[in-house]
Amino acid sequence: MNLSSWKFNKTTFFAGILTLTVSLASGQANRIAQDSALFKFFASLDRSDSMVVSILHLGDSHVQAGFFPEATASLLQRDFGDAGRGWVFPWNLANTNGPSDYRWNSTARWSADRIIDKYKPAVLGPGAIVISSTQSSPALAYNRREDSPENDISQAELFYDAGPEEATVISPGADINIFGPPFRNGSSTVKAATLNFETPVQNFQVRWDDKGSQPFHFYGALLFNGKPGVQYNSVGINGAMYSQYNDANNTLVAEMDVMKPQLVIISLGTNEAFGTLNASSFRDQIDSTVAVIRRYQPGTSILLTTPPECKKVSRRAFKKKVGKKYKTFYKISYYPNPYIAVVTQQIMSYCKEKGIACWNFNAENRFRESEFAGGWSPDHIHFNVRGYQLQGRLLYEALHQSYLKYKKYATAHYNVNEDDLRAE
Repeated sequence: MNLSSWKFNKTTFFAGILTLTVSLASGQANRIAQDSALFKFFASLDRSDSMVVSILHLGDSHVQAGFFPEATASLLQRDFGDAGRGWVFPWNLANTNGPSDYRWNSTARWSADRIIDKYKPAVLGPGAIVISSTQSSPALAYNRREDSPENDISQAELFYDAGPEEATVISPGADINIFGPPFRNGSSTVKAATLNFETPVQNFQVRWDDKGSQPFHFYGALLFNGKPGVQYNSVGINGAMYSQYNDANNTLVAEMDVMKPQLVIISLGTNEAFGTLNASSFRDQIDSTVAVIRRYQPGTSILLTTPPECKKVSRRAFKKKVGKKYKTFYKISYYPNPYIAVVTQQIMSYCKEKGIACWNFNAENRFRESEFAGGWSPDHIHFNVRGYQLQGRLLYEALHQSYLKYKKYATAHYNVNEDDLRAE
């Protein structure tokens, strides 16, 4: 068993103890409730020097922008190894925001459908979003913003639907294998093209020829660097709610089949708090999502997080004389959204009842009000880059503390229970 990084590296161990001591001394411990539900995932982390440990972070706009999950991912990959970029999607071609570390280019025109749309196709793929084109030979180019050995790609799995015709996939420098369908409850014409690069690349191009007259659909790609470690996949859609992932639950199924996560982190609830909220129905929606994950990926650990302490905004107009004329100005004030507390309480109580791990970020956000003071965007619903990076670091630190607890337990019960903890 490799004992580097978190695995009882003395510097990291005592840093973790110091972090916990400071938090306790200040009256707030950044902890995960029911964290023994994560012990199986932590056992997988202990083998990250010889396997890929897959994490799926599912959410809404707080996740789509990328800053929150990337902050957590970079720290986990620092400690347990980096198995590659993971899930990527052409956000810019879909005319929406996304992670800033990569970009896709194409000469084709694309339209987009998302899981939140009222009228959407039956299959959205693992990313809960799909881009489509009617061009006869659509082409895509993936480009990293910065060249670095950490960004190497040895294998890329591309998920698409070219219709009933067997389209020819061309990618310079890659050996290509096509299989499908790559996930259940989708169309029989959905395929996956695995691009294997003999020499690792930072960027690649791919084109589909002879696809026939049917529209072409692209669902995204999964990138590997050929190394063991953590692969942190994030799927977030602006405006998304539990109910929408349940209504189009073949997306959840596709995520389980394609990413095969050892840990699923769910960061939803903000949009429910700004809509028409029924506490009982919201709880049922959480349960439905968890049920699908457990059915199609029975061995995975699940961690639910509570939403930020988002505010509602009030704009009051007033007139002020400027020179000889009066001009209209607005006074902006923020006030609490009471439904954030309802959502938070429902998530926490559901997790406690079901024995599911829960990170109460809402409490952390309120307790660390001064730290987040400069981290909000003007709408006070979202964070800016600084705020999301702080949120991501806090999630990492909470996982860190739970991992130390797991290590203490595993050491004390090594001969009896560690094999059970490691079982798939």
